[in-house]
Amino acid sequence: PHTLLAAVSLLSLTACEQLKDAADIKFETSYEETFAVNILVATEPDGSAQFSDNGSIDLTTGEVADYVDKLKNISIKSVQLQVLSYSGPAAAEISGSIDVGGGFALAIPPTNMQDAFNAPQTIDLSDQAGAFNYIKDQLLDLNVLNYSMEGVVSEVPVQAEFKIIYTLDVTANP
Repeated sequence: PHTLLAAVSLLSLTACEQLKDAADIKFETSYEETFAVNILVATEPDGSAQFSDNGSIDLTTGEVADYVDKLKNISIKSVQLQVLSYSGPAAAEISGSIDVGGGFALAIPPTNMQDAFNAPQTIDLSDQAGAFNYIKDQLLDLNVLNYSMEGVVSEVPVQAEFKIIYTLDVTANP
């Protein structure tokens, strides 16, 4: 009798867990932040100029807000940079990194800003040494990620607007 009761209890527990998992919802969402750069004078002897800015991903806003207390998993699909507007020398390039914290950063490869603006394209910032996992862990634990962008433009004067796009796959159980 006890073996049968244990088996029925285990089956019930397994069935309840499967029902709970079946209620999971999965969706893709993105968080975007726009940065403006207006550099008139070089800051470096080679004629280039450095710039920096800060941003954040806040899961209590946007599509995830309704599920923020019920998150099961987040997967970082991509982080991309897009040049929204550009005025400056035709050969000027942007490069640098996005520091996501915890010693993790995403490199911004040298990219010609005029070309990226004229032929609208997004530049994929690939996962480096586990940065995507760090971003996921911060978002699951704290619901927010603060990051900083450190960059260099190779020539001045430059007026530009950039967008950083974080694309996430979210799993929640309402």
